[in-house]
Amino acid sequence: MGVRAIPSQRSRLYVWHGQPAVRRWLPVKAVVLSAAVLFAGSATAGDAPPDVFVEAYPYANDLVLKLSDSFRRRKTPGTDRVAVQLTAGEGFCYPLYYFIPSITRDGRYLIYHRAVKREVQLHRLDLTTAESKQLTQATVEDAGWYPWDAPSPGKGVLDHRSVLNVARGKVIYFTGNDGREARIVDVNTGKNLTLFELPEGREAIGQNCCTPDGKWFVYIHAPRGKRKPKPCKGAVLAAYNLDTKEHRVLTTIDSAIHHVQPYGNEHFIFCHPPKGNGMMMTDLKGSPFVHLRDKDPGASGRVCHHVTTSRGIAYEVFGSRQGTLSGLYDPLTRSRYEFPLPSKAWGYTHTGWDPDGRIMFWEATRGGHRMEYLSGFGREGKPVFAMVTGNWPTFGKGQKSHFHPQVTPDRKWILFVAGDAETRSNHIFLLDITDLKDLPDVRQKGPS
Repeated sequence: MGVRAIPSQRSRLYVWHGQPAVRRWLPVKAVVLSAAVLFAGSATAGDAPPDVFVEAYPYANDLVLKLSDSFRRRKTPGTDRVAVQLTAGEGFCYPLYYFIPSITRDGRYLIYHRAVKREVQLHRLDLTTAESKQLTQATVEDAGWYPWDAPSPGKGVLDHRSVLNVARGKVIYFTGNDGREARIVDVNTGKNLTLFELPEGREAIGQNCCTPDGKWFVYIHAPRGKRKPKPCKGAVLAAYNLDTKEHRVLTTIDSAIHHVQPYGNEHFIFCHPPKGNGMMMTDLKGSPFVHLRDKDPGASGRVCHHVTTSRGIAYEVFGSRQGTLSGLYDPLTRSRYEFPLPSKAWGYTHTGWDPDGRIMFWEATRGGHRMEYLSGFGREGKPVFAMVTGNWPTFGKGQKSHFHPQVTPDRKWILFVAGDAETRSNHIFLLDITDLKDLPDVRQKGPS
C-alpha cells in the first residue's frame, strides 16, 4: 500500500538512504519550523502518490444528500451559515458516536439515538422525506455509558455503542436485560436478528466499529462492573466475522477502552492506555498492540481525541512542550505533521472527523461551543484558523452536550449536535460547508 508521505524539499527533514532495492526515506531528526510546524518520522516515498492511502467507506464519489424541504433552516451564530435542523421535539437526539458513520451508503437515511422519558432507542431518519422510524426495541435496564456519559438515559439500547455497517446497510447494537445480546437490524427492511451473546459476566464497554468492507464487527468488552477507567482488568478488543461467524480476540489490555476505529480493513486504532491518554494500534491478525506517537522522536504531551481518515489519523495533543497541538499521523510509517492550536482562546477541544482527511476542524469549548477550521498556513508556516460557527449553546452535560462534528459523505455539510432553545435539549443539524476549501496534502507539500 502506498503512502502520500513525500519529504518536503523546503524543510529538508529527510535524507535518501539505502540501496535501490530497499529505497526509503529516513528522518535526520525531528525539526521544528519557526516553532509552528513539526514533521517527523520515517516515511515511504513513491513516484506518484495515490489519492487514498487506506480503504475508505464505500460511498459513491458522486453522492449528494437530498434533503426534504420540510426541515427547518436557520442561520448559525457568528457566521450566518445555513444550518438545517434534522430532529426536533422532546428529548435529546444524537447520531452514532462521531468516530464512525451515521449515514447509509445511498445517502438516504441517518441513523440516530433518541433519548426521551428515560429510554433511548435507535431511529432511522429519511433525509428525503423527514420521516423517522424507530429501529430498535432494546431492553437493557440501564443503558448508560459509564463514566463517559452520565447521567444514564434510562433503559433501551446500550448508549453510544451501536454501529452502522455502511457496506451492508445494517446496524449492530447491544440489547437484552443485561446488554450481552448483540443484534443486527436491516435499515431498509427492519429485519432484526441475533448475532451472538457476550460471555456471562462480560459487558460491552466502548464505542465499536465495522470495517469499511463490511466483513468484520469489532467490539470491546470487559468484566461486568469494570467499565470505569480505574480499575479495569481484562478488557478485550474482539472481532466477529459477519460471514463465517468466527470470533477473534485481537488484543487484551488492563484498561477501559473508550473506542476503536478502523484504519482500512486490516488495522484498528483504539484508546486509551492504562495510564493517561494515548492511541494504540492492532490488526486483524491479533498482533501485539503498539503505542502510537508517545515515544516517537521529539514527541511530548499525550494524544486525546483522534479520528482515522484516508490520509492518516487526525488528533489533538494536550500537555506538550509547545502547548496544545493538532496533527496528522501515519501509523504504518510513524510519520507525523503537527502544528499548535490557540489553546488559551479555544480551551478544551474536540478534533472533528473528515473521513477523507481533506480539512481539519475542531470544536472549541472556551466560553461556550463553537467550531473552527484550518484555513491555511501563513508566513513561516504559522497556521491560520477561521470560525465556522460562533457560540452555539448546548444543553445537559457529558457526551450529549458536545458538537461531535463530522463531514458528510457528499462533503457539503458538517453533521453535528447543538442546542434547540425551544425544547432546551440538543438535536441534530447539518452545517453548510460548501465554501470551505480543501487544504493541500500537508504531508506531500508542507505549508506554503
